[in-house]
Amino acid sequence: MSRNTTLRVVSLTQSSGVELNAYLVADSKPTRQEQKLKTLSEYVQQFPSGWKKRLELANLLSEMGQIEQAVEEYRQVIDRQQPPSIGVRLQLAKLLQLMGQEVEAAAVYESASANARNEATRQHISGSIALCRGDTQAGILAFESAASLEPHNAAHWLALAQVQVGRGDAVAALRAFDAVLSLHPEDIVASIGSYDALVAVGNVRQAQQRLSKALEVAPGDFGVLKRLADTRCRMRLVSGEEGKQTKKTIASVLQLAPDAADGHELLAYYHLFRGESANGVAVLEGFTEEHPNHPRGWYSYGRYLFHTGEYQRAAAAMLKAYRLYPLDCEIYRALCEILPAARMTSSPASLDRPQPTAQFHSHQKREFCRGSAPVPTPDPDDSIGRSDQEGRHGGTAPTENQTALGDLGRSNREVTLTSIVEEMLDRFPDRWSVWTTAGRVLVESFQEIDRGCAVSAKGTQLEPQLPDAWFAHGRVLALALKHRAAVEALAQGWELLPEEGGYLQSVSAAVWLGESYGVLGDEVASRKCLEKACQFAQELMEFDPAMAGYWRGRALLGLGDVREAVEAYRSALSRRLLYPFRGEVEEAVKRLKGKRRKGDRAKA
Repeated sequence: MSRNTTLRVVSLTQSSGVELNAYLVADSKPTRQEQKLKTLSEYVQQFPSGWKKRLELANLLSEMGQIEQAVEEYRQVIDRQQPPSIGVRLQLAKLLQLMGQEVEAAAVYESASANARNEATRQHISGSIALCRGDTQAGILAFESAASLEPHNAAHWLALAQVQVGRGDAVAALRAFDAVLSLHPEDIVASIGSYDALVAVGNVRQAQQRLSKALEVAPGDFGVLKRLADTRCRMRLVSGEEGKQTKKTIASVLQLAPDAADGHELLAYYHLFRGESANGVAVLEGFTEEHPNHPRGWYSYGRYLFHTGEYQRAAAAMLKAYRLYPLDCEIYRALCEILPAARMTSSPASLDRPQPTAQFHSHQKREFCRGSAPVPTPDPDDSIGRSDQEGRHGGTAPTENQTALGDLGRSNREVTLTSIVEEMLDRFPDRWSVWTTAGRVLVESFQEIDRGCAVSAKGTQLEPQLPDAWFAHGRVLALALKHRAAVEALAQGWELLPEEGGYLQSVSAAVWLGESYGVLGDEVASRKCLEKACQFAQELMEFDPAMAGYWRGRALLGLGDVREAVEAYRSALSRRLLYPFRGEVEEAVKRLKGKRRKGDRAKA
């Protein structure tokens, strides 16, 4: 980070004055904060037996994002303060939890709970303890209990929202974030969280409104600027004056956090959407060279390579991220998508570093890698935006990889797609997307039809009110050629969508329903769904023109309008549609043009 940029720990306070929630926020602080840090440090060195100034120092370190130093100072305060206050212990526990030291954090939480007099506070602490122990459901119940006891305490709702985000329930998370915003309309953390949840459920219009509000409240906030840049890239605002504004926003993100991966990822996709793919590769390649042990950097690099059709190199980069941090659900899900595309389904996967792009030298990479902090690009591996032909079209023709995997920090064992799926289900059993992802892999890559469908169904059992869970399961059933069951699942998800328009799922779900109805011979229902898909795609063109063009082309093709389908596909390609969709569309356009030529010759 730059000299004047910090990650501050922000807390929400319970009505009794006890701080309950902590989260990190990137922020810019004046240099006087550093002067205060120097003054307090000198004081505690001169008077080491006191605790009041040491507590001020610990709080300042925590606010400045110097978490490890803050933890040590809080420990010193607890040793000197008799009896130690519940607030200090909770602050220490929260920081330990943020650092991933769950066992120690749980012990500190327990000591704090024993001295808590307020029942809502005890329930909140119980929820934190449950999370430290990996019991997500118990954590949810505890936070819900705390919120019911103190419905006007935003801390309980925020904790509940964050847990729901972690388990992939965007609908429940959105309800909790909205509860926070009803109490504190300008809460920036809840505003960002609700924006993310709205995007996750596909409500792009309301998400845009929420982001605009967040910009008014905190125009210089890292998280807000990150999402603004991501949205502008998704809308392909990368040329002319609009492109300059997008580049300026990305530069602000990079300035706020130069050592984070998000800004570099944004800059890479900015280049990609301008038709400068090699420049984007250089950005992320340079970041991984400068930060070789940064898993998020390798994850971003892997996603980017995958989206440009470099499936083999993408697999190597994502496996590197997996080796560095085998505890991230999204890394597992990405591998479940990338390894089949790279045709690495049975042989051991390799962790070899992706080879640098030949035409770029070190000084060129440095030139493209200026700037710095990460904001993720739209991820097409969600259930509403994945090609049904992934791994079969586009990109460099891959070869079967026979290289054994290196040490993952556990047992030096080989890693295969099978082992990735098994580990993913074992590590994240309460996440619906894990089950639908695993089910799809079992059906597509291993032709385990019955098991794959049963595994996928588990996602709908975990989240019976979530449209995406039903849509993802419906696609697995369709891929298994169980179209009648697929229609039932897709229709169930459709019923759960809100009545108002503006949902990305409306487009893909309508296409999938139309295609399955067509296979079943119900032409009337099929045409009705595909016509709806065309309408929804047109409405969403401004938010994501490439994917809207893709779905419109696919719907038109189902309706038999080949000419218009080709035009929609070409429109998507001109807006830099990403792989694997791009490969599918390029092949479809080539095939359809050939059919049209044959038809023209036959008429002549």
